[in-house]
Amino acid sequence: MERRLVITADDLGVDAATNEAIVELMRDGLVSATTLIPVAPAAGDAVDRLKAAGLGAPRLHFALSSGREWEWAGWRPLGTDVVSLTDEDGTLPVSPAGVEHRVDAADVARELHAQLDWMARLGLRPTGLDSHAGTLYGFQGRSLADLAVDFCAAHDLAFRLPRKLLTVLQLTVRGLRGAHRRAVGLADERGVALPETLISAWLPGRMVLTYAQLRAEVIGQLRGLPPGTSELMVHPAPRAAATRMLPSDGRKRMWELRLLRDPVLHRELHRERISIVPAW
Repeated sequence: MERRLVITADDLGVDAATNEAIVELMRDGLVSATTLIPVAPAAGDAVDRLKAAGLGAPRLHFALSSGREWEWAGWRPLGTDVVSLTDEDGTLPVSPAGVEHRVDAADVARELHAQLDWMARLGLRPTGLDSHAGTLYGFQGRSLADLAVDFCAAHDLAFRLPRKLLTVLQLTVRGLRGAHRRAVGLADERGVALPETLISAWLPGRMVLTYAQLRAEVIGQLRGLPPGTSELMVHPAPRAAATRMLPSDGRKRMWELRLLRDPVLHRELHRERISIVPAW
C-alpha cells in the first residue's frame, strides 16, 4: 500500500515572524498543512497573510494553555463563562501540566465552539482539529479525546489522533492506552478521519545537541512509516521568534525550520516513495 505524509507546520498565530516563515513554507510547497491558534496574539496577522498568499484554511490548533511566560504568555479564551479554563487573571494557564484535571468538560466544549466560530467569522473553514500542547490527549492522566471526537463528528473535522502510537508516544501517554483505543474506536464509529501515525522531532531542546541529530531522528521515523496517511508535525521558527524562547528550545525550532528546507529530507522522501498530501 502507498505511504502518504502530511507535513504540518504547527503554531501559526504565535507571532508575526513565525507567521511569515510558515506562510513562506506553505507557498514554496515545503509543508503541506499548517495549524492556527485562534487565541494566540498574532492569529489575525496569520489570517491576513494566508489570504494574501491565496492559501487554504489551516486546521484548528485548539489551545487550553498559553504560550510559556518567556514566549507568548497571557492568552485568553474566546468563549464566555469558561471559568474552569482560566487562572484568576482570566488567562489560560502557562503550563499545560494538569490542565485536563482542572477543566470542566462543558467549558472545553464551549471553548472549542468559540475558537472554531472565530475562524468561521474570518472566512476560514478548517478541515481538522489539533491539540496545542496535547491537552486533549490526557498526557497528565485525563483524556478529553472522546469529547474532541464528538466535536469533530458534529463539525465534519478530521482529528490529529494517531491510530498507531510510536514507542515515544506510548511512553508519553503512559497509562492512557485504553483511553486511546476507545477514542480511536469512537472516531471510526463517528466517521472522523485520523492519521495512521504521528512523527516529529520528539526530544526536548536540551537533549538535541546538533542539527544532524535532529535530522537523523526524523529520517529514521520516515523509514518506518506504515502504509496509509501519516503526519510529520514540526514547529519551525525563525531567529526573531526563537530568541524569545529558552536557548535550547529556540535552537531546536530554528533547526526544524532548516530541516524543512533541507534537500537531504526531500531526497529521503523520494527514495522512500512517500507521497506528500495536504490531509489524511
